[in-house]
Amino acid sequence: MLDALPIDHIAIAVHDTADALRLYVGVLGLRPEPTEIAAAENLKITFLNGANTRIEVLEPLSSDCPVGRFLEKRGEGIHHVCFAVPDVEATLAALAANGYQLVDERPRRGLHGNLAAFVHPKSTNGVMIELYQEDSA
Repeated sequence: MLDALPIDHIAIAVHDTADALRLYVGVLGLRPEPTEIAAAENLKITFLNGANTRIEVLEPLSSDCPVGRFLEKRGEGIHHVCFAVPDVEATLAALAANGYQLVDERPRRGLHGNLAAFVHPKSTNGVMIELYQEDSA
């Protein structure tokens, strides 16, 4: 059994980042980080910060990337919940041992070189879970 893990962020898939920022920045007062392009995932990513809150806004740059397909199938909304973990590989092993379906058998490098892995929503009540570990190197 894992100890209670902190939520690092909640990711929201959108068709238009500028439109989403009008709400989250303009009305709700979250502070945006600079928007980045994740070329490997074909995404525009903007993190928003608030008091003990981080939201990741995901805008696909094409309809054939995973977030683009998510939007076509499910529409805008929560794409995943990300938990900060001390050891992604150990957490993946614990989840697999308990019968959870993994998207990633092994962690991959995320936007800033940190380790990340995803757990399939079919085994997590319909919400994809990201596991995130800061790279200590």
